Amino acid sequence: MAKFKARTNKPLDRDYFKYKDRPKPKDNKKLTPCCEQDVDHDVLNVKKKADWELIEDYIEQKLFEYSDTESITPVSCKKCGRLMNYLSKIKDPKGRKGWFN
Repeated sequence: MAKFKARTNKPLDRDYFKYKDRPKPKDNKKLTPCCEQDVDHDVLNVKKKADWELIEDYIEQKLFEYSDTESITPVSCKKCGRLMNYLSKIKDPKGRKGWFN
């Protein structure tokens, strides 16, 4: 019964299910060497044509949705091209300083 109790008190994460039926590898590199992002996390890549079209569509959609957004810059890793985040530049209405300045 003690063995069963130990299993129930252990949190189950992605690694548990990933290596449930096979042994865990000895070399346990989970992050990319260039940008330190999770290797298992599937993200858009600016170097892939299909992904770049998705990024462009997303930026175009957000520029039409938010009229106060001047530009959106996709930030990616320079080596591997993984999309990290987006930086938005917001217009200053009529040159007045607002709470966001």
